[in-house]
Amino acid sequence: MLEVKFFLDESDQYEDKPKHEYIMRYLMHHSIMGASVFEAKIGYGHKHHLHHPQNLGNVDENPIMIMFIDEEEKVELVLPHLKEVLNQGLIVKTKVERI
Repeated sequence: MLEVKFFLDESDQYEDKPKHEYIMRYLMHHSIMGASVFEAKIGYGHKHHLHHPQNLGNVDENPIMIMFIDEEEKVELVLPHLKEVLNQGLIVKTKVERI
C-alpha cells in the first residue's frame, strides 16, 4: 500500500472549481480507499513566503495538504492525472502497512 501527500493553496482552482474539491471527487470516482484534506495553521513553500492566514487582516490563503492511501496499482493509476491537475510542487509517496 502507498500513502500519497501533496500540498496546495486553498485558493487554487481547476476547471473553475476549488482544486482540493476536484481532487477529492476524482479520488472518490476512482474508488480510492481513503483520502483527507488537511488545512494548515501556518506553512511555506519553495518561495519561502510564510502563510499564516489566521492573523487578523491577513489575506494569505490557507495551505492545504491532501493525503490518500490505496494499493500501489490504484495509486499509480490515478497519479498521472493528479500530476496534470497539480501542475507543480511535490508529491510524497510512502509505503505503508495495513494491520
